[in-house]
Amino acid sequence: MRLHRPLAALLWIIATAAPAYADGPGAYRPPPRSAAPPPISEQSAIDAYNVGYAAIQRADHSQALAEASSDAKEKSAAERAARDAYEESLEHFEEAVRLDASMHEAYTYLGYANRKLGNHTKALAAYQQALKIFPDYPHAIEYQGQAFLGLNRLDEARFNYLRLYALNKGQAAKLLQAMREWVAAHRTDSIEGVDVSGFGEWVAQRSEITRDDVPSSSW
Repeated sequence: MRLHRPLAALLWIIATAAPAYADGPGAYRPPPRSAAPPPISEQSAIDAYNVGYAAIQRADHSQALAEASSDAKEKSAAERAARDAYEESLEHFEEAVRLDASMHEAYTYLGYANRKLGNHTKALAAYQQALKIFPDYPHAIEYQGQAFLGLNRLDEARFNYLRLYALNKGQAAKLLQAMREWVAAHRTDSIEGVDVSGFGEWVAQRSEITRDDVPSSSW
């Protein structure tokens, strides 16, 4: 896909100055246990995970391009490329958890890709499995909170934020930013059973309380 020069320059700035959308565990590095190589099935799971993670990176890059583009054709092509890459990643993460059902990182990215594709219910099922394996995994808690936002399940999103705030303030700050974006997008909406105004006030209060927090870089 050919880019206009101003857009190409903007994307270079984005790529060099901003973190990737997927801020999860990255490429898989199993903890050292012995000098012996991992079993074949475990290594195959790791390989599948890493191929899936590469697809996530491509998808996020294409999504960033789509959001930055003002050209309708470029935007449409980038959105298609992002969707294709997210869908591709699902196959690899599903293969990873089939081979190693204890790989919470793969379940987390299964949820991430499904959420990006709008499959929030499937995303929540994947996050639930990741948290069953590793109950305090910050990335899964953050992503699950964003899925709750996508379904307008605000009380559950708020619970995830408070839980995450006690575990990892850096990841909590990212979920709070997603909450601010949700409030901005729905400020004038009337959603049955949802107190948009009350949630907005709570988000504003939390933003004020945490404005001096230093994000954690421990993950």
